[in-house]
Amino acid sequence: MLAVNVIDRSLKALARRYPKPFVKLVLGSTKGVAVATIENPEINLPERRLDFVYGLRLDDQEYLLHLEFQLQHETDLPERMFTYNALLTAAYRRPAISAVIYLARQEYRRLPEAYAVTFRSRAVHTFTYRVIRLWEYEEAIAGGELKELAPLLVLLAENGKEEAALARTRELVLAIGDEKHRADALSVAITVAARYFSRDFLLEFFKGEMEMLQEASIVQEWINEGLERGRKEGLAEGLEKGLAEGLEKGRKAGKLEGEIETLQRDIQEVLEERFGRVKKGMGKKLAAIDDPAVLRSLLKKSVRVKSLEEFARLLEEV
Repeated sequence: MLAVNVIDRSLKALARRYPKPFVKLVLGSTKGVAVATIENPEINLPERRLDFVYGLRLDDQEYLLHLEFQLQHETDLPERMFTYNALLTAAYRRPAISAVIYLARQEYRRLPEAYAVTFRSRAVHTFTYRVIRLWEYEEAIAGGELKELAPLLVLLAENGKEEAALARTRELVLAIGDEKHRADALSVAITVAARYFSRDFLLEFFKGEMEMLQEASIVQEWINEGLERGRKEGLAEGLEKGLAEGLEKGRKAGKLEGEIETLQRDIQEVLEERFGRVKKGMGKKLAAIDDPAVLRSLLKKSVRVKSLEEFARLLEEV
């Protein structure tokens, strides 16, 4: 999970540094809205951590804005959004606005925007939340309207256009006036790009900015080890070694993680297409499998099984 965790940390750093574009994505405008970050928001759900929470004030009313970042959809997400919202409201005694931001461009048939409790085929309770498909804002980001989100452009690019998106990312990042902010934005951009490009490509692509990264706080843990080993060879070599190791780890983990996510999603879609909605428990068991060979075998079997119950028995044998 290294690559996902690195991207998760980078996104949180970006959200902390630039709150207004994220708030604007959800609310449409930040006019008259005061925004503050809620650091380490606590809810009584120890097995789950919230991605990001802002405190908002409009006139005399205070709100919370809760954001969940998703590289891909997870079947239990609607229920989690309902739970998070309820617990945040209870913990902070403020109304909470909830939103999911889907980061990577994918072709979804449908993305749920609500959690519903049904009884005898009737919805008796419904909780809705905002769904943001970030790729729908690609033009606004590349055009500068939401330029603070430029490090994420590669995630939003159509297949085959990732390198052009990376070039535009570099242009927008290098235009940032504050040196520290510029270095942090660059480190996020490289972290995200490591899911799509090799280490050697990224080192060559950003070779002119390599020294700038010593000012970045986000990837400092990547650099420190390389700095220590490379100190005798000079600062530039140490930086390059530390970053190279981090990129290589991110690339390998990202490739494996991407394969696992794709297989899990394909199995889920095959089962839903054949048998309808997949129960949450089955989705969780499927999400817990991180062996690509096992998932490839399950994908083949998902096409042949005669019922969800038969597939559930196969999962129990894994």
